[in-house]
Amino acid sequence: MKLETLRQVIRAMNRVYEIITDTSLDYKDKRHLLAAEAENSLPYVKISEKAQNYFAEGILCDLFEGHAPYRPRYILPDYQKFMEKGSEYLNLKPPQDLFEAVNALLIIYRYVPSITSYPVYLGQVDELLEPFVLAAGEELSEKLLKMFLVQIDRVLPDGFVHMNIGPKDTRTGRLLLKLERELKQAVPNISLKYNEETPDSFAIEAVKTALEIGKPYFVNDRELKEDLDPAYGVASCYNTLLIGGGSFTLVRLNLKEAAKKARDFQDFIRNVLPDAVLAQAEVINARAKFIVEEAKFFETSFLAKEGLISLARFTSMAGYFGLYECLEHLTGLKLGKDKEALDYAEQVLKTAKDTLESVPGAYCYGTGGRIGFHAQSGIDSDIDVTPGVRIKYGEEPDIFTQIKTIGPLHKYFNTGISDIYIFDRTARENPEGVLKIIKGALKEGIRVFSFNTSDSEFIRITGYLVKRTDVLKYEKGEVLREDTVKLGAASIKNNNTEARKVRIIGERNSQ
Repeated sequence: MKLETLRQVIRAMNRVYEIITDTSLDYKDKRHLLAAEAENSLPYVKISEKAQNYFAEGILCDLFEGHAPYRPRYILPDYQKFMEKGSEYLNLKPPQDLFEAVNALLIIYRYVPSITSYPVYLGQVDELLEPFVLAAGEELSEKLLKMFLVQIDRVLPDGFVHMNIGPKDTRTGRLLLKLERELKQAVPNISLKYNEETPDSFAIEAVKTALEIGKPYFVNDRELKEDLDPAYGVASCYNTLLIGGGSFTLVRLNLKEAAKKARDFQDFIRNVLPDAVLAQAEVINARAKFIVEEAKFFETSFLAKEGLISLARFTSMAGYFGLYECLEHLTGLKLGKDKEALDYAEQVLKTAKDTLESVPGAYCYGTGGRIGFHAQSGIDSDIDVTPGVRIKYGEEPDIFTQIKTIGPLHKYFNTGISDIYIFDRTARENPEGVLKIIKGALKEGIRVFSFNTSDSEFIRITGYLVKRTDVLKYEKGEVLREDTVKLGAASIKNNNTEARKVRIIGERNSQ
């Protein structure tokens, strides 16, 4: 055995031992990490030396998906088809009442793969359950839906588990919002698809819920339908993908680090950025091909065999973050403060997207044969770099300027982008005022509007929620059920999350 090979084996053995003996991890955490170690004992999917160098320089990152991916990162099953036809694999017939419907969904969720090992998409739950809720009556429906939500939080304890509701006003949607306010759980993440037909009374219920617990998001339904497909879903953080499809992989590009390789802005636009994007696309395509051709995921998954997912509706995602620092480094301009910065920002995004679209995306049939464009939300280990194309926390202008600055940038991102706003606690007294701001933001092009209050028990990290009390428990060394708390605790420290500017309704320059 060669000396370097022996060293690799010893490092792997030491890492396995560290995981097994780590008292901050519980059983499920250890099992997940040990499986990742097994996958990473294999060579990385074949990529060029140039792409490897971009990884080494911190410009590219695969978000720890593993060296040899054997399942797509994000899967959005067609749960409506499941409810209508049942499942031979799960030995389930189509549900006939609310008991059977809730039971069926809770069963299939356990069989939907992802990188986290938990399902990242729970479906359009209000539409799925509405016929059964109407038949069951208010009292029984509320009791069963409460048990449904508690079960999700306890059995799928991950902040990336994501439920959709809206845009229609339904009894189920209203019950879910009411129960979420009552239960005050971080899981599941929730998005409200919002359009002009969504009644204000229903939207106000969603606003009240978000001002208490930081969810749901308000999603620009009209724009996403036009950009993607009427049958789209919001999964994990705020990823917008096709129902019955998903995304093979998400490889991100750090614009801040890439900017450091350029002599000036023009060198960045003409040379550095296109070269990095092409390397990013190479890695993405290599990972997608491995899942389809080597791991043969679609040949072995019951979801594919039963028509709940289709290769025709999948894509891959190229994520971008650190735009704020990229512009500051190359131009000295600050997004949100200097008007000229917006023009430079659009040049960066247009160059990246045009370059990405010049390369065919392997098996990216769900987005017209090209890789999806995504604003990546950042991870816990990022330090002094702003997620996606947001304005640096603490540097935000008044809320209207922020919306007008960021809104024009959202149109580039077909597979996910969001912006976060924190309101003073007095906003709870004026949900109509918050809804008016949301409507204006969506008209300005904001695709996903996320908001919370400064005194909330819940902290929106980037695309997921954690409880303040859970963060304190984690910092004291307690083992917690939710995997995402440890990620959130590190992000709060490294990404200055709590520095977000607090907005007061009615004050243009809120502090």
